[in-house]
Amino acid sequence: MKTRPTQIGPDEPHDVAAAPEPAPRSAGGSDEEIDLSLLEDSLAKTPWERMLANDDALRFAETLRAAMEKRNAKPKRTDPQTC
Repeated sequence: MKTRPTQIGPDEPHDVAAAPEPAPRSAGGSDEEIDLSLLEDSLAKTPWERMLANDDALRFAETLRAAMEKRNAKPKRTDPQTC
């Protein structure tokens, strides 16, 4: 059974030696490989902050989709008999 880690308050001592070593910037050893900075930035956020960022990205995507549909919409033809 998985247990939830306890939260450490700012005044409580914690074991720094037990913290994992940070991963190297590039997993493959080459500058052209994966840049882990985005992953590190994401993991620095709380799950709630990541969910809010996801919501913002979804709203932005929906706005772009609506703008493209509006731009690509065919103009409505007016009835030539009424003009």
